[in-house]
Amino acid sequence: MRAARLRLIVPVVRSRRSPEYAATAVATGLFWAFTPTFGIQMALCCVHWWISRTFFRRDFSVVIAMAWTWVTNVFTVGPVYYVCFLIGQVLLGNWHDLTGYQRFLEFLQTMKSSTASGPRLVDRGLWDAFFELVVQGWGLSTVVGSIPVAILSYLVGYQLTLRAVRRWRQRRRARVGRRLRRRAARAGDS
Repeated sequence: MRAARLRLIVPVVRSRRSPEYAATAVATGLFWAFTPTFGIQMALCCVHWWISRTFFRRDFSVVIAMAWTWVTNVFTVGPVYYVCFLIGQVLLGNWHDLTGYQRFLEFLQTMKSSTASGPRLVDRGLWDAFFELVVQGWGLSTVVGSIPVAILSYLVGYQLTLRAVRRWRQRRRARVGRRLRRRAARAGDS
């Protein structure tokens, strides 16, 4: 928790740039964290930053954005992608097999029947079943489900970060003001 705080929270609130600068960075990192692009999320943040800066004249901290993609890591990516898959199943109207288990069983049956005479890499039926399960089944549902999750995480991340940075800076100014008044009072007593 301490390492996450030092790498994710402290750079955001201590940034000397505008609160919007940090909020956009966090939101961008969260957006790419919740897309099914595990392994290239940090590179996508760099591309996003370059396009945003070059074509739209909008800047944000690419380092903070890349750090916030770590929300989905080796330990959390499975549950996150499964939730995206379920949302995708709902959005695609696959109510008959919401968990995708029935499609998986059909794939296993196809695999068993095609490998009954011995495994073959050239079995067209097996590859068709695999493509249907992974790309059209799980893949499509995961991509479709990740779109609202990524957009929502961007919007919520932006607003919460903006509010947190502004509140932290306001408290810091108040602390510095109190400290200066105490020093002035001590200097006046001397």
